[in-house]
Formats: sequence, structure tokens, C-alpha cells
Amino acid sequence: MRILVVSTVYNSTPPVGYGGIQRVVHSLTEALVRQGHEVILMAPPRSSCSGRTVHVPAYDPERPWSAVKGEGDLLSEEPLYEAMREFLDSERVDVIHDWSFQSLFVRRHPQHTPFVVSTCIPPGPGFERTNLVASGEAHARLIGGTTRHVHYGLPLRDWKFEIRKSEPPIHIAKIARFKAQHLAILASMRARRPLVVAGNVENERYFNFVVRPLLWLAPQVRYIGEIAGTQEALLRASALIQTPRWFDCFPLVVLEALASATPVIALAEGGLPEQVKHGVTGFLCHDVASLAEAMSRIGEIDPRACRADAQARFSDEAMARAYVELYQRALAGERW
Repeated sequence: MRILVVSTVYNSTPPVGYGGIQRVVHSLTEALVRQGHEVILMAPPRSSCSGRTVHVPAYDPERPWSAVKGEGDLLSEEPLYEAMREFLDSERVDVIHDWSFQSLFVRRHPQHTPFVVSTCIPPGPGFERTNLVASGEAHARLIGGTTRHVHYGLPLRDWKFEIRKSEPPIHIAKIARFKAQHLAILASMRARRPLVVAGNVENERYFNFVVRPLLWLAPQVRYIGEIAGTQEALLRASALIQTPRWFDCFPLVVLEALASATPVIALAEGGLPEQVKHGVTGFLCHDVASLAEAMSRIGEIDPRACRADAQARFSDEAMARAYVELYQRALAGERW
């Protein structure tokens, strides 16, 4: 099958620095190539894959966007549309897999080429796409209609893991109110357990007036700033802590923790209940008290169960096979 995979324009694929969804797209392209498909990746400069890469030069990967918080943060996807139109005027593909936010080409030319559209964020007002695929079951229910879902996957063959854990739990996320690092710090204080907090400061007001004062009050909590990657940080951490205060659709860092054989303690928001098996691969919590209790009980979770669950449910090969099935449905003329 000849597949045009269209990545987001907000970073290169794989990403420079922050960029979970670009890592997912890259893992998918690599798995599709290994499974024998001809893959063309369309993405900003500095992107690459084991297939063929077509760069869209209008976007600058040296200025990656860490988040889209409102209309003012949106990049125009017209240059991406023009690049797709030019490419598809001269070359034929069997299917388009579009990960862009606005999906301009497939919405304007729905009969041109069979397509699948993936979304990684909660839907905004008026959001509607044909052949839409969410990141999980809860995400699909939130969108509604006939939305399908495919879980993200990781290249587990290359992912290191460690059964013996020697470091404190770690909270990995950009520093922002909706990531709620303050809840993890309060839980650490209540449980009297150490905690490491890692992440780039996106919301300086939240960091300066909420997180930093709590760090002064909690000497057992260490803030280490932004980290280059998650693998080394997760390898020996006794747990990953996640405290989202929004619908976090299917956070990739949770899968990375499980792949590292690291248990997860998380608020039961968004797609997290699909990722974490309560009492088996971690604990699902609802408030600071239950987070603190879980931090005190993390020794009950067997790291081997975390790695086994990642292998059973969250491999890049399984993700690619699920998407190929949807490509075939789109090729057969199915619409959902």
C-alpha cells in the first residue's frame, strides 16, 4: 500500500524537543515501512523517516510550538494544503493519513483520494471530520458520532526497561495549570515521600505564584526543569505521577512509563483509565489524599506487570496494524 502520512506543522517529525504527537507519527511511519508499505511522510523541514520524506518549507522546526492554547497560537495550514495539492497533482497514493489540525486538503477534496484523519486533542466547538480516528475509546466517546479509535504505540524492541527502581517518583509535563503539578507536590508533602518534577515552564505565572512557593515548603521535592527525553528519567523512577485537570486524551508519557517498567500514579481523567490498570500497573486517583496514599503504596505494583502490559497493548506494530485495517476500509469506500 502506498501511504501519504501528513504530520502536524507545529514541529518536525520526529520532534525537536517537546512533541509527543510527532513521536507517535514517526513511530507509525517506521512500523508501516517495516510491515512492507511504501510510506511518504509530509512534514516540516528536519523531518525524516525510513520511507520517503517531503518537506513543507513554510514551517520552521527551529521554533516548535509547545501548545496551542487559543486562536492566536494557530499556524495557517494553507501552505500545507498547497504542498499536498502540488504533490497529489503529480503522484498517486492509495490512502492519505492526515494528522494535521485543520485537514484542509481532505475536507476540500473528499473524493480525490481515500483518507483517514487522526486527532490527538479534545474537540473544539463545531469540530467535525469524516473518517475520524481518536486516540482512545474515551476520546472517541467525547467526540461522538461514529469516531473510531486506535491506541498509540511505542517501538518496544528499542525501549529500555529496568525492574529495580532506585529513584523517587517523577512528574513529567510542561509546567501549566492544567497539568497541576501543585497537586503532585501537595500529595508528596502529605505522604512525606520525595518527588522529582520535570518540565518546561509554559505558564510563568502559575510556576512563580503556585509551584515555586510549594517547592520552598517541600524540600523533599526537586524541580529539574525541562529534560531532553523521557527514557532515562523513567528508567529508574519508582513511579510516574500525572495530575491532569483537563481531558488528557491519551498521554504518551504514560505509555513510555509502562514500557520502562515504571508504575503510574494518575488522576483518572481523559484516557488515563484506559492506560492504567488500577492495582496492577499503577493507581488511578481522584484527589490529593488518594494520590498521597498511592505514593505510599507504590511498592505493591510489580514493574514486570507494567512492561508486560505495554508489550501486550501498546506496541507500534499493533498501532500500525490497526491503522492498516482502517486504510483498507477507506479504500473500500467506507465512510464513518
